[in-house]
Amino acid sequence: MALHELSMASGILETVLEVASKNNAKKVLEVVVEVGELTLLNPDQLSMAFNVLSEGTIVEGAKLKVKVIKARARCNACNEEWDVGLGDLPTVVDHFTFLTCLTSDSKKFLKSVCPKCGGTDFDFVTGKELVVKSIKIEK
Repeated sequence: MALHELSMASGILETVLEVASKNNAKKVLEVVVEVGELTLLNPDQLSMAFNVLSEGTIVEGAKLKVKVIKARARCNACNEEWDVGLGDLPTVVDHFTFLTCLTSDSKKFLKSVCPKCGGTDFDFVTGKELVVKSIKIEK
């Protein structure tokens, strides 16, 4: 189990426990999260980490549903939007660097250009999120 997934699963669990407590839940049955592909989180490892961390809590046994959100970019020159492919990241070292600089430097690793005007000045509009979308509880 990777540390990246373990850390994120811990944050998800903390959020779920807080919401469950505020809603007087006896048991959490299901958690739905949206994970942007730019986070480079592995959904299977995230689920495994979540299951391990939730042992002994009211979340134990809950199903974690992970919806992966594709990365999209918007050109700052012409406003064109396109899907950003992550398949061209060169090495594991670059994956680590990519994870540590998701705001600006990561763009150079993607080698992405606007399909309409060829511009390289763009912003990510989706793909960086990690959101707990819903929590199904039993009272």
